[in-house]
Amino acid sequence: MTEHRPTEYPPLAPVLAVRDASTAIGLYTRAFGGVELGRLIDPGTGRVAHVEIRLPGGPLLLLEERPRSASGSGSNPSPGSLPLPAPGLRLCLFVADADAVTAACAAAGMRVIQPPKTHFHGHRCSLLEDPDGHQWMVSQAVEPLGIPQMQARWERTAPARPAR
Repeated sequence: MTEHRPTEYPPLAPVLAVRDASTAIGLYTRAFGGVELGRLIDPGTGRVAHVEIRLPGGPLLLLEERPRSASGSGSNPSPGSLPLPAPGLRLCLFVADADAVTAACAAAGMRVIQPPKTHFHGHRCSLLEDPDGHQWMVSQAVEPLGIPQMQARWERTAPARPAR
């Protein structure tokens, strides 16, 4: 079967809605060393409709928020524009140096929720939030572990659960 997708895209790529694409492009290029590959401008509104950024290891696609049209289509709010935080989505970026990338993210304007820490599963991770409300986990593998090893470590370090 023929695949009808550009070969440089992985099977899954994140697409983030942002309030202001130019601001977000600056943030992601400074924080992650991304490179803008191009953007499409909506000829009807002059707003940025689509941006491609190449991060080390893969693409990041952005589109600016736009209000819902009269027909009910076209809305794409960023998490920061919603009344409550958007649940269930966190982007994880695997890097060679979590401390350095976390520092670059903070310098670029991201809020550090959790500074880098080495966890039982063998990764050094930090958690950040960008100005549009997207959460980013920056993760560095420091010790290769299998699932059984991770589970055993977790059980050793987890607080005891009350009896039911």
